[in-house]
Amino acid sequence: MARVKSGYKFTATGQAQYKGRTWYRIKDNKWILGTNTVTTKKYASIKAKAAKTAKQKKVVALANAQVGKAYVWGATGPYSFDCSGLTMYAYKKATGLTLPHYSVSQLYYGKAVSTKKLVKGDLLFFGSKSAPSHVGIYVGGGKFVHASSPTVGVIKSKVSTNRSSAFYPSSARRVI
Repeated sequence: MARVKSGYKFTATGQAQYKGRTWYRIKDNKWILGTNTVTTKKYASIKAKAAKTAKQKKVVALANAQVGKAYVWGATGPYSFDCSGLTMYAYKKATGLTLPHYSVSQLYYGKAVSTKKLVKGDLLFFGSKSAPSHVGIYVGGGKFVHASSPTVGVIKSKVSTNRSSAFYPSSARRVI
């Protein structure tokens, strides 16, 4: 049995199961054992996950770059924001995705996720679970960026675990 160097690419023209192992047919009817091989389907999955992670990082970097800017009701950037204007701006600039300019409308994008299993880039909603009054972007490390109020502007805050806190999220959505 010949070994193939790591990183070698081949096109499989067939696949067979023998004694619980997967074998791939390559040129000239030669077969290789599927140990440590990455199929096209797996490769596509790995590539998609990497693209998703890159988008999440872009959203987080863009959200963090807005910290210190002014809060203006109805503003969508780039110099000032309201809460949904900030999330709308970050997602549009980082991923090309257009979110509506209203926290309640943004609640219907992506999929619902547990606030205990957040990943960078998730949207966090505050207030009523069905009609949130505030939204921000989870940036990791138990923190989120949001356009808070006219007096403090865009800030990074800690996600609260205290249900009576204003920064305790009522729900979260994974848009990416």
